[in-house]
Amino acid sequence: MTMTPSEIIFVVARFGIVGLCLVTLVIVTRDARPGTAPGAPQRPLLGFAVALLLAASLLTLNDIHAALSPGEQMPTYDGAWLWLLFDAGVPLLMLQALRLMRQRDEALATLALASVTDALTELPNRRGFANAAAAALQACQRRGEGAAVVMFDLDRFKSINDGHGHAAGDAVLRGVAAVLRRHLRASDVVGRLGGEEFVALCSGMSVAQAAALAERVRESIRDEVPHPAGDGGMVTTSAGVAAVGAPGLEAALIAADRALYAAKESGRDRVLTAAAPA
Repeated sequence: MTMTPSEIIFVVARFGIVGLCLVTLVIVTRDARPGTAPGAPQRPLLGFAVALLLAASLLTLNDIHAALSPGEQMPTYDGAWLWLLFDAGVPLLMLQALRLMRQRDEALATLALASVTDALTELPNRRGFANAAAAALQACQRRGEGAAVVMFDLDRFKSINDGHGHAAGDAVLRGVAAVLRRHLRASDVVGRLGGEEFVALCSGMSVAQAAALAERVRESIRDEVPHPAGDGGMVTTSAGVAAVGAPGLEAALIAADRALYAAKESGRDRVLTAAAPA
């Protein structure tokens, strides 16, 4: 069977469409696997895409077989070329749809992260801390370990903002966040509750161990976080420590907060522990 150049181009184009469908099928199948980016509501749609691409590949192969069969006339009239473009558009549209879904998933993930992250310090915000702390406490319970919370509050922070501007205050807060990251372990949870108040959940630590950690953080803040006034000032912090007992995290935070304000009232720049519950 001798084919004209246009017929050869037509057959090669058909094979190209099959290849494009198969490549797209591999990409769609990979994205449809559990644990990959698309969420559960998207998987039925991706399953439909797999079926459509398989059907397109098989129909195109059938067209090639029919066109190359002895006695058959190659369908290279104008309408056949238009159908060829339509068939090529199926996998191309699938690829574009996948790209848009990935972009949407990335945007949703970014929004979800922003909703639990403090934009200034990049630490978890109050909501993010609560979520992460709940998971960390569950892990402690499974391991049969205790935990303690530490509340930190910068001393006289309002005077920094009022006297040197909010940009200077923001630099101090970022410096404090850096100190906390350096001293806290991967199993601990640290967050900014708002303003100049920070909190840390210390997994597997007693109150004494958490208080020792808080002392190291307090000293590092004094030594490493520059005060906007230069040599004439020093950034200090007060802290309160409490054990996480049976009443739960919220009760421990209240107890640590009371210890924190007791530290403020007794002179600031110190760490106090909450009294053990009766």
